[in-house]
Amino acid sequence: MRDFLDVKFDQFIEDYNLGDDPEKTNWRRFVNYQFFSQFQPGRLDTDTDLLDQICVDFTEFSEIHGALFLLNDQILSDPQDIDDILQRDQKGLFELYFLTTGNTESFTRQLERLFDELDVTESEEKWLDILRYAMSRNIMLRWKGNPELRAVSYDSENREAEWKFSDKFNDWFSEIDSIRIDKKRLLNIVNSNENSYQGEIECKALLPIVGEKEELGNAFVTCMSAHELIGLMTTSDGLLRRNMFDDNVRDSQGHSAVNQEILLTLKEHPDRFALYNNGITIVCQDVKQRNGKYILDNPQIVNGCQTCNMIYQTYKNSGNLDGVQIIAKIVGSNKEDVIQGIVRGANRQNIVYEEAFETIRGFHKNLEKYFENNQVNGFQKIYYERRSRQYADNLQIKPQQKISFCGLIRSMVTLFLNHVEDSHRHEYPLLKKYKDNLFIDAHSCQPYYLAAFLYLNVDRLFREKKLPKELSNFKMHILLLIKEMKGGLSPELASDEIDRYCERLFKTLENGKLLQCAQDACRKFEEIRAKWINSKGKQYRFGIKDSAEFRNFLMKEIYGASEEHNAEKLYIGYVAKVDLDRHNTLFGFIEHVPNNIFFHEFDNPNMDRSYTGKKVSYKIVRDGGQERAIDVRLMET
Repeated sequence: MRDFLDVKFDQFIEDYNLGDDPEKTNWRRFVNYQFFSQFQPGRLDTDTDLLDQICVDFTEFSEIHGALFLLNDQILSDPQDIDDILQRDQKGLFELYFLTTGNTESFTRQLERLFDELDVTESEEKWLDILRYAMSRNIMLRWKGNPELRAVSYDSENREAEWKFSDKFNDWFSEIDSIRIDKKRLLNIVNSNENSYQGEIECKALLPIVGEKEELGNAFVTCMSAHELIGLMTTSDGLLRRNMFDDNVRDSQGHSAVNQEILLTLKEHPDRFALYNNGITIVCQDVKQRNGKYILDNPQIVNGCQTCNMIYQTYKNSGNLDGVQIIAKIVGSNKEDVIQGIVRGANRQNIVYEEAFETIRGFHKNLEKYFENNQVNGFQKIYYERRSRQYADNLQIKPQQKISFCGLIRSMVTLFLNHVEDSHRHEYPLLKKYKDNLFIDAHSCQPYYLAAFLYLNVDRLFREKKLPKELSNFKMHILLLIKEMKGGLSPELASDEIDRYCERLFKTLENGKLLQCAQDACRKFEEIRAKWINSKGKQYRFGIKDSAEFRNFLMKEIYGASEEHNAEKLYIGYVAKVDLDRHNTLFGFIEHVPNNIFFHEFDNPNMDRSYTGKKVSYKIVRDGGQERAIDVRLMET
């Protein structure tokens, strides 16, 4: 008779189309998926490239079946992530997780050999690239201390695992922890990842909050001990329940000055912590009182991520948390508008970059509805998962039908801004760089839908082995080639022509015709790559994916060597003023960060004084170090 975990395993195989793979390989993938989903639940549902990266299949290290690395609590999916995080935090703390479902003795030997031979091991495995870069001299100079190693083993029979590392190996790490998983523990992890979790806290005093205009549910302010908070937000293994922070607009900010102050207060003035700290906000589906304690259904900490992480760090380092109290606002509500208002309001009291609120903007809500109301002939319906795990309860919607904000912005940067070399970067650096070009209220939803459609369906073709596996690392280049070869250069996103362009391209791809287009794009890519290496030299076969020079070469090959097509940035803004200069010609300024942009009648002959205060689209040109706006056009409000 099959148990509940077996059923979950069968569902996993079906969701990810793994029926043709060996059961042993699928089980390892399932264990990896469940264990590592604890770090960012929902991420692996929409980022299957990261899941592939985590699942190690390397003959030289046959007992290492999973690998995931964190820097300042952030998942690393690309070496570029290390630079982005260190640019923000200055110093870094690395956590290295390695997982095995096999022989632990062989596993420990292979781990030691991996670090001994790291510089000479030849492989294009992404996880090895990240590890090598993290261990490179320039990055090591910015370590806060030696990395922390977590050795994870799965054994269905819960047999004792022996971890015997050499003294030399132990010296490389500030600490080495071992985590053992059996079937019972794995089932608990599955339930936790699905947020089927009830937290329990004991509060000394409650201050009820009553809403005057609408029913908020159960809401109150209380003071809870640090030990109660640790019990709420950690698993039985002592790992942080990172899924409790899904709705927090900021993740841990690492070793910032603010966090150092929090740690200092915990160490020197623990009895004053509630006076010095703003506290935390917890939202849950319901709050019930039982036997003198309060039961929280599926709690989410929507504000206070830094506070919680520093308390967790103190707990992990065996610091004394006795006497530490935290002010907590707890709201039991199922109303999304109430929850979103709490998220935005709670985080406005501190400095939060506006990008953190991006997906709760109206544009994204409209885009979510647009996806739900449309479908391409001959293909599965696709969904924009604006909020993590929002479709998790609908078993009819498979992972390959859902695109996250991360996948959406990467595909838009590739297809409609023509910067495929940036498509591997984290979503927030991308949004910061391209926020003037994407997700503008006046934009049509159709190009975003087209980008998502290509992203999800080309990924599916790679997974079904209908496209060459060796080109899967260049998936975004294949997307770009499909669009350019079948649709030609696209109009600007703010153009009236963009919808007609998308409709023509959809007609080319619908009813199963995408496969042939994708195969043609793969052949074209291999042809262009061969020309590139032949013209530049064999050393240029590396680093193609993030090379702007290769992107330019690719575009020239498509449209002819005499002309290079780059998408010019189109900006959106409001005109601050329009006036006459001493030659009686019009000039003005458009609001822009960090400096307003100058524009002149000479470049924009249709402008007049009525432009003041109105919304316009424009491009920026640079001449002698000075910037000015051209093609300034009024936009409908």
